[in-house]
Amino acid sequence: MQHETLLITGVTGFLGGHMALEALRQGHTVRGTLRSMERADSVRAMLREALGDQADECLPRLSFHQANLLDPKGWREAASGCDAALHVASPFPLVTPKDEQDVIGPARLGLKHVFEACASEGVNRFVQTSSTVAIVYGHGRQKTDFDETAWTQLNGGMISPYIKSKTLAEQDLWMMAKQHQNMAVSAVNPGFILGPVLDRNDAGTSGDVVLKMMRGELPGVPHLGYPTVDVRDVVSLHFLVLNDKTSGNQRFAATAETLPFRDLAKTLKGAFPEKGRKVGTMALPNFLVRLFSLFDPSVRGVLSELGYMATVSSDLARNRYGWKPRSAKDAGIATAQSLIDLEHLN
Repeated sequence: MQHETLLITGVTGFLGGHMALEALRQGHTVRGTLRSMERADSVRAMLREALGDQADECLPRLSFHQANLLDPKGWREAASGCDAALHVASPFPLVTPKDEQDVIGPARLGLKHVFEACASEGVNRFVQTSSTVAIVYGHGRQKTDFDETAWTQLNGGMISPYIKSKTLAEQDLWMMAKQHQNMAVSAVNPGFILGPVLDRNDAGTSGDVVLKMMRGELPGVPHLGYPTVDVRDVVSLHFLVLNDKTSGNQRFAATAETLPFRDLAKTLKGAFPEKGRKVGTMALPNFLVRLFSLFDPSVRGVLSELGYMATVSSDLARNRYGWKPRSAKDAGIATAQSLIDLEHLN
């Protein structure tokens, strides 16, 4: 699969940027989609900085194409001539929207537009970035151990608009895959993604959690934790799946281990004695978190999950590919170090 042309959606995002970076390093030609071409120069500059000495060799193989998840226009042009697609773009809001369709609509319509464009243009390989949230919810709070054979039950508990969007979009994927069996389709389901931030201007939703901890904006940590993984390992698994001719019609969980937020806070405080001195490591009682949610909209979306920590096995990827992700704590440290290096804490 080396040195072929890849469509990568959402290259302005945290994961999409890393996906484009690795594709260029591997020698692929990359077509990255943006909602607005006004972002093209900043994304190119971000990738140039990350590529370092390789930039002059790699960047001529990068082009940008304007396309909106809600609009079918532009997607066929972006997909034309591509050998494979990595569909990464999907809304990941920090604050739960008032209308769930603000998240669900772009996730489902975006997949439809990208997939149909790829099918029409003869793209023969399609890998969607799904999520562990399409696996672990709605089974009751007593069930906490999962693998990629499980599906979130949308009539169960703890279902947010984001969880619904990722679950429905992946269900749509498999329905469309049945109708286009000449295209090899796979899904990768990462957990909470940490790791090096690339963008000097935007820490991203995941990076913002670590940024708030490092700035001391959180007096303590709620009783929460998620299956966690480093962004570089998520990217590496996508390419392992992409290059595996036998991985069609399969989903692969991408997790290192479940990392409680309090353990993340303690790790950051220990790893950065000076820059991390403001990190609050006190466990916040649930009633206090509910109180804080009255003033911080970003807290409201997790209230139903307080005290629930699921684990998702990634044994399929580990055994099949020898995939060995970094530890979740190391991913957190890498996030914080990049925020320091890019001067987000200033």
